[in-house]
Amino acid sequence: MADEQKIVVEVPSDRGHYSPVPIPQASKLEEFKKGWIQAIALPDNLPDLAYTLASTVAIPALLSSCWVSIPIPSFIRLGVLGILAIAGIVVMYLRQAVPEVKDILLLRVGLVAVGVLLGI
Repeated sequence: MADEQKIVVEVPSDRGHYSPVPIPQASKLEEFKKGWIQAIALPDNLPDLAYTLASTVAIPALLSSCWVSIPIPSFIRLGVLGILAIAGIVVMYLRQAVPEVKDILLLRVGLVAVGVLLGI
């Protein structure tokens, strides 16, 4: 038993000798900005980047091709145009609220526009 080490644990008393260090909390606005920066950022590795860029062009091209070739009732067309208007407002808000994503956001919007033009 002489070879065993003793472990000493100090327990702080409640008499004011112990003051926990407060953990700094990020503001809600900073969390909002970080979330959008992570969501809009391009992937780091090459295969994911290629897939993201290709899908950003191909999906709008497919949808715009269906838009012009399939007869869709006008109330559905109006609903889709309304959703696109809301999405445009959100993009403009993000561009002003989170300046860190301005360049990548414009790149993504440009790729979507290229996809729409290819589909028509």
